[in-house]
Amino acid sequence: MKQKQILQLCIFVICFFILLLTGWYFFSQQKQAVHTVIEGNYDYIMKNDPIGQNKHAPTDYYTLVLSWSPAFCDIQRKKYGEQPPASLQYQCGKTQHFGWVIHGLWPQNGKARRVSDHPRFCRGDLPMVEEAVIQNYLAESPSAALLQGEWEKHGSCAFDSAHKYFEKQRDLYRTLKLPNYELPKNELFRWLKKNNPQLKNTYLGASRNELFICYDLNFNIMDCPNR
Repeated sequence: MKQKQILQLCIFVICFFILLLTGWYFFSQQKQAVHTVIEGNYDYIMKNDPIGQNKHAPTDYYTLVLSWSPAFCDIQRKKYGEQPPASLQYQCGKTQHFGWVIHGLWPQNGKARRVSDHPRFCRGDLPMVEEAVIQNYLAESPSAALLQGEWEKHGSCAFDSAHKYFEKQRDLYRTLKLPNYELPKNELFRWLKKNNPQLKNTYLGASRNELFICYDLNFNIMDCPNR
């Protein structure tokens, strides 16, 4: 009996250290991914944007755009293989498991017929947001380059600072209950309306692997334009 107890204790100790080492490995990999993202150059260059600037378009409403991260990362792996660029390591690395993430909060022009008709780059090409600010929002929007680009393209058209912009989109995101598995568009809409009473009678939008929820200028939920 004593030998059996000793054997069980040894197995327990071995399993404990295996779990400890596994946890340490994944934590170090995640920390390295964050370090790579933050330490790299995540600036967005306006002149390289294919759509360009529209600083005179008025803002009539907002669209919160959420992205299903697993589908996005699958596309990136098909494009880059198992070693995506540094800017994608935090979101799409092997140790990451993101679901619905924030793509951005977009000021929108109610009369727009093309993407270029919406407000964009209202303050021109802006410098990189401080690393300490970016760090605070990676959990919901897991890319420094994405955060920087969304601030320059969209946030600057309605907010005084990157911090206020990131705070608002995160606040809106946190009011939502989101599924942690992929659903077809119609089933996704049904799930959202069942689990989020504020969305019950609202027209939502979707495109590929993204979800659109619209808000008026006071950030009350409204129907997204059907076009």
